[in-house]
Amino acid sequence: MTSVALLRGINLGKKNKVDMQSLRALFEQMAYENVRTYIQTGNVLFDGTSYNIHHIETHLRDTYGFEIPVVVRTKQELLEIQQHPIFSKEQVYVMFLEKDISDEQLALLDELVEDEFVIVNKKDIIISLTKNYHQTKYTNTFFEKKLAMHSTARNQNTVNKILDKME
Repeated sequence: MTSVALLRGINLGKKNKVDMQSLRALFEQMAYENVRTYIQTGNVLFDGTSYNIHHIETHLRDTYGFEIPVVVRTKQELLEIQQHPIFSKEQVYVMFLEKDISDEQLALLDELVEDEFVIVNKKDIIISLTKNYHQTKYTNTFFEKKLAMHSTARNQNTVNKILDKME
C-alpha cells in the first residue's frame, strides 16, 4: 500500500528547514519502504501496510528540533479527493485534517465559509477559492483555528503530482 505523509510547516522561507535527503533517510530508518519525496514542502511517499503518526512525529521532533504535525493519506483516499467534481474546478485546495470533522464543526464551516467546499471522508476539505490562496481568508490557518485541530494544505496541482508519483 502506498501512502503519503503530509508534513505541516516545513521549509517556509528560512523557517523550519528540513533537508529532503535526510527526511527520506529518516523514514527509511523507521522501516518504511520505497521512500521518496515530492517538492520541499514535506510530501513523503512510502510503501507499507501500516504507519504510526505519533511515531513519525516523535522522530521528526527528535531529529529536527521542532514540532512537525503530520497527516497521512493513502493513494485510495487521494483518488477519492481527485475524483470529486469540485476538485476539477479553478483555484482548488485541499485541507488535510488530523482527525475527523464533527457535525458541529461542519455546521460552523457552513455558516462561515462562503466559497464552495465539500468534506470528503469526514477528514479532508476540498475548497474552490474565489480569490487566490494568498488573498483569501480561507487558508490552512483559518481552518485550523475554526476547527481547533492541525491540518495541512496542498493545491490541486500538488495533489495530482503526488498521485502521479504513487503509480
